[in-house]
Amino acid sequence: MQGASFRAAVFTGLLLTLAGGTASADGLGAPAVACDYLDTQGLKARDGYRQTGSAYACHSQRKVLIGGGLVNNSIRFVARGDQDRVTSLRLELIVNSREAVQRAHRSLVEHADSLMQAALQRGLPGEIESAILAATAGEWTDAGRRITLKKIVSGAPVYELRFTIE
Repeated sequence: MQGASFRAAVFTGLLLTLAGGTASADGLGAPAVACDYLDTQGLKARDGYRQTGSAYACHSQRKVLIGGGLVNNSIRFVARGDQDRVTSLRLELIVNSREAVQRAHRSLVEHADSLMQAALQRGLPGEIESAILAATAGEWTDAGRRITLKKIVSGAPVYELRFTIE
């Protein structure tokens, strides 16, 4: 019976891993798992995965990035999808302080790398890291996923960088 117990434990572990939220062809993880991808990075999703209009989403509060002038930069994490699966993961970096712009971009690189590791089990590609550090918009395909970096200018000196995995 010991062999049967071992096989059952391995099978159960495999099922939990598969259901646990790693990216698959049709999603980026189960909501309960994907919403927690960046908890250890200080971007804990609050209020759970909830319906917002016709879609579902969870998001973190903005994490203030200390170290720049009179106004600080901030970052937040958003996961969106349908009731059963997450289809979009996004990091939103708000740059308010030109004095700490490189520190803010470096923070986005670190968070994007952690998100790639959690969702796709691979690190952030060098060309995407370079684009983030230069605040240059772009679109890439990695691990079969569309990855975008958008720069949204809302007024000098404020802009937003959005790193998205779909």
